[in-house]
Amino acid sequence: MLLSYFTIIAYFAAALLLTRHFTQNNPQHKYQQTIWILLSFAILAQALSFSDFWAGNGIIFGLANAAVFVAWLITILLFLASISKPVHALGIFLYPLAALVIIFSLIFPDTNAKIIPLNLASHIFLSMSAYALLTLAVCQSVLLKIQEKHLHERQINRFISKLAPLQTMEQLLFQSLRIGFYLLTLSLISGFVFIDDLFAQHLVHKTTLSLLAWIIFATLVFGRKLFGWRGKQPINAIQVGFGLLLLAYFGSKFVLERLLG
Repeated sequence: MLLSYFTIIAYFAAALLLTRHFTQNNPQHKYQQTIWILLSFAILAQALSFSDFWAGNGIIFGLANAAVFVAWLITILLFLASISKPVHALGIFLYPLAALVIIFSLIFPDTNAKIIPLNLASHIFLSMSAYALLTLAVCQSVLLKIQEKHLHERQINRFISKLAPLQTMEQLLFQSLRIGFYLLTLSLISGFVFIDDLFAQHLVHKTTLSLLAWIIFATLVFGRKLFGWRGKQPINAIQVGFGLLLLAYFGSKFVLERLLG
C-alpha cells in the first residue's frame, strides 16, 4: 500500500516537471535527470507492488489489476522511448493517468474471485503489451492532431514549439501502431487457443470488438506501407480502432465484474 502512494506521488511529480519544461522559455530540459530518477523509482516501486497479484492457484487479474498493469507497461515503454526519441511530451498526460489508475485500484480493488490461471499468462502479457503500445499510438495521434491544428492556424506557443517536427511525430505514431498491431495479432491468435465456449465464457462482445479493431489497424498498417497514408483520416481511424479495443477488454471487464458481478 505504501509503495503505491509513493508511486502516485512520483508520477504526478514527473508530470509536473514535464509541464514546467514545456511551458517555459528555456529550451534546455533542466528537469530531465530528476524526471528520470522519479520515473525509475515509480516503475520499480510499482513492480514490487505486483506481488499482491499472486494467489495460490493463479493471478488476481480483474479490472483494477489489469488497468494498473497496462499503465505500468505504458510508463515503461514511454520512459524507454523518451531516452532516444522525442516522445516525452506524452508523459504530461500519461504519467498522471498511471497515477489515477493506481488510485482507482486502491479504492476499488479486485477480489480473490478474479483469479486467472497461470497457463493464460502468455496470452495476457501479449494482450497487455499490445494495449500499452496502442495506447501510446493513440495518445501520439491526439498530440499530432493538436500540433497540426496549431501549426495550420499559426498559433505556435511554447508547448508546440518544443515538439518534434510533424513528419517525425507521424513516423513515431505509425511505428507504435505497427508494433502494437503485431502484438495484437499474436494476442488474438493465442486467445483463440484458450477459448472453449465463446458464449459460455462471455467472450462474444470482446472477440467481435477486438476483431473489428484488428481490421482497422491492419488496414492502416498496410495502407501506410503500400500507399503512404497520412493525415487526418488515418489519425481518426486509429482513435476509432483504439476505442473499440478499449471497449472490448476494459469495457467488457467493467460490465461483467463491476455491474453484473
